[in-house]
Amino acid sequence: MNNKKISNVKTFPGKILWLKFTDGTEGQFCFTDFFELNKELSKELQDDSFFSQVTVNNEFGCIEWPNSYDPSPEVLYAIIKNQKITVKDKVVFDPSLGKNGWL
Repeated sequence: MNNKKISNVKTFPGKILWLKFTDGTEGQFCFTDFFELNKELSKELQDDSFFSQVTVNNEFGCIEWPNSYDPSPEVLYAIIKNQKITVKDKVVFDPSLGKNGWL
């Protein structure tokens, strides 16, 4: 995977995230279309006020919440660009499959 880094993040009602990457790519998507909010670390994201506390970790180029939940910037980039992620010629993530995108 390429080393994609996030430079800016904004939240909107409905668990919408807008992301900007250091290469200039930007876009928005509904977080719950791709991520479950019932796992141990992601449960707190169900609360809108907690969800809006997302920040950019400039050291690692990722987004994170106060509970240390930090989805992969490479996956978020693939979602924004609607691109599959491949490793050794095998598709490991397909954003067209939403929450079932991990293959």
